Amino acid sequence: MMTSTPATGIVQCSASIRDAVESVFSALAVLEAAARERLSAAGRKIRHPGTSDLAALRPTIQTLLREQGERFNGTGVVMAPDALTDATFHLEWWQRTGDQDARPLRLNLDPRSESFYDYTLKPWFVIPRNEGHGTVMGPYVDLHCAGLYILTFTRPLTVHGEFVGVVGADVPVAAFEQIVIRSLKHLGGEAVVITSEGRVLAANTPTWAVGEIARDLLGHEAAAERAAVPAPEVDWSVVRVESSAVG
Repeated sequence: MMTSTPATGIVQCSASIRDAVESVFSALAVLEAAARERLSAAGRKIRHPGTSDLAALRPTIQTLLREQGERFNGTGVVMAPDALTDATFHLEWWQRTGDQDARPLRLNLDPRSESFYDYTLKPWFVIPRNEGHGTVMGPYVDLHCAGLYILTFTRPLTVHGEFVGVVGADVPVAAFEQIVIRSLKHLGGEAVVITSEGRVLAANTPTWAVGEIARDLLGHEAAAERAAVPAPEVDWSVVRVESSAVG
């Protein structure tokens, strides 16, 4: 039976996961500042910013990818419709390619095409636009990331208080799990991090596979202890599993 008040250990574990989430958003702050400055500078020159202003961010994006190593599979800026003068839809997003140099992500952004990728409908774009705060979506298999299980971190990009797009990063779940696994292992028995949909993000034993749906863990019967991750961008919980629920 789940305890009414989480013990110190699981609370500390949830706090460490919050710190891991915040570390990703902190890493994006450099790109966010560079994008805002570039787009603001275009406005000061009394011209509407264009795709060339986004292209000027490539050194910043590529440096960020190098610095983050395997933690970031991709990162960049995705613009709101008509925020640029020469493109209705546009993104400046680069991906890691193993030992090779980063390469730009190419998507079909032609709304006349049957394969049009309308990113304005994606939750990672909708939530920052509509609610004004960052979010983390996933885990899910992203076909644009070589079939990796990823988490997509995004936060709103604003210029003079106006929403103009999002900055973000794709983080492989395997890399994120390595960040949080140490604190999970300090908990006794089986412990997992799950989303509000019951999808496993990380676990301290092989019993639970990353990406697995474990909705039973959302109920009180399976959880010996539970603590919400205290980060506004996520709806995750750390669950220490009752021994009777394992297997």
